[in-house]
This record gives sequence, C-alpha cells and structure tokens, in this order.
Amino acid sequence: MTSTTSARLPTSQLFSLEGKTVIATGGTGGLGSEMCLAMAESGANIVSIYPPGDPGQPRLEETIRSSVVGGSRKVVGFECDISDSQSLRDTFDKIWRTGVVPDILLNCAGLNRRGPIEEMTDEKIDLIFAVNLKAAYVAAQEFGMHLIKLGRPGKIINIASFTSFVAMTNVSAYAATKGGVLQMTKAFSNEWAVHGIQVNCICPGYIKTPLSEALVQQFPEMEQYIINRTPAGRWGEPADLRGAVLFLASPASDYVTGTSIVVDGGMMFR
Repeated sequence: MTSTTSARLPTSQLFSLEGKTVIATGGTGGLGSEMCLAMAESGANIVSIYPPGDPGQPRLEETIRSSVVGGSRKVVGFECDISDSQSLRDTFDKIWRTGVVPDILLNCAGLNRRGPIEEMTDEKIDLIFAVNLKAAYVAAQEFGMHLIKLGRPGKIINIASFTSFVAMTNVSAYAATKGGVLQMTKAFSNEWAVHGIQVNCICPGYIKTPLSEALVQQFPEMEQYIINRTPAGRWGEPADLRGAVLFLASPASDYVTGTSIVVDGGMMFR
C-alpha cells in the first residue's frame, strides 16, 4: 500500500515529466500526437504503439525530435493492430522485454463509423468496440499489472469523449464505447489507487482534426452548428488538450483518480 504522505515538490516541478516514460496508443493521431508532443516537451520519453504501416509514426518521431530542445527525448515505436487483443498483449510483452520502465499510459486510440442505428453492421460495431473499448481495457490492464509487478506508481490517462455524457445522433456504437471508457476509468481507479496508480480520463468535445475535417466535408452544416452550440464560439484545437494531459500525467494530480476532465468549450452545459 502506498504512503499517505509524500515530499512536497517545488511548484516549479509540479508539472514536470522529466525522466518519465509514456506509452501511448493512438499517439500518431490528431489528438494523440499533440498530447505526446506536450509530454515530451515537459520531459517525457515516448513509446508509441501504432497501426501497421501508419505514416504518422515517422511524423510523430520527427516532430518530437525537432521540437524538443537538443532532440534529447527518446521516441520509439511498436507496430500493432490493437483491435487484436492477443497482438496488443504480445506488444506490451515486447516493450517490457526491451527494458522499458513505464510511468504513464496515454490510451488515445479510437475510431468512429457514423450512421443511423439501423445501418450499423456487425463489422462496424465489432471494430468500434474492439478499438475504442476492449483495446483501451487491455492496454490499461497490461500497463497496470506491470507497474504492480514492479512496485511502481503510475498514471493511466484514458481518452473518452463529450459523447460519454451526451450521446448525440448517428454515433450510437461510438457513444456506447466512450460511455464504457468513462466507467472503466472509475472501476480501474477503485482497484488500483491502493497501488499508487491514478486512472483518469479526458473527454474532448469537437476538436479540429483530419477526422473532424472529413465529417465537415460530408456534412457542411456541422461547421456552424458546432460553433453555435459551443459557448466558447469555436471548435477546439488539439493544443487545447495539452493542459489537461499534463495535469493528469504529472505529480500535480497525485491525489486525483477516477475522474474526468471535459474539454469542450462549454458545449455540454448549453
């Protein structure tokens, strides 16, 4: 069981990730790459679990190495189809066998297949559940079990969604999985707080990414709808998630677990 007291860090170090190692799923995506960069800029090394053949992995590596002063952060990648649970477990085993000592998990991989409920096929449903919910569960499970084995504290940051609370339309399977991620976060936190492992999640609203751009191209009316619905009067940018992820990854959140941070410009309460 972890101690109830800890040494007081100077405030200047409260959000530092110096010397920490982040394992990220979905780190090559529009949201994940920005959060990985933010953590690297705050001192962390990045281990990216990326889809087979994903061109985003070399871009992520180059972005971090060119953005961090002196190129001092380590960035390594492990290719994996995370919709295959056994492949994901095997990938974590490979990571441990290379000697990686983990501190933070960013559970960011996700996808969506929009459409009315009656048009959702088994293929679409199975893929959404496999990537958004089961892979998030398995990644958190493998990560946390290794920390417990090592006797180390750590942080798990799941990425849920505005739709964890407000289901919207034409996203029934996606909303179901993101609601599941929210509850999974609470359940994991209940069992693992005693091991010094904090489990929290970030719930983004509508953020400008290549995926959301494709949505607007398909439904042009969405552009103004989101702006009008959001009290902040704009879409979110991936950079808007930096503060939340640094808080949940750093010592600043050592007594915060089982909670969610909604980053949506106020949309949920309008």
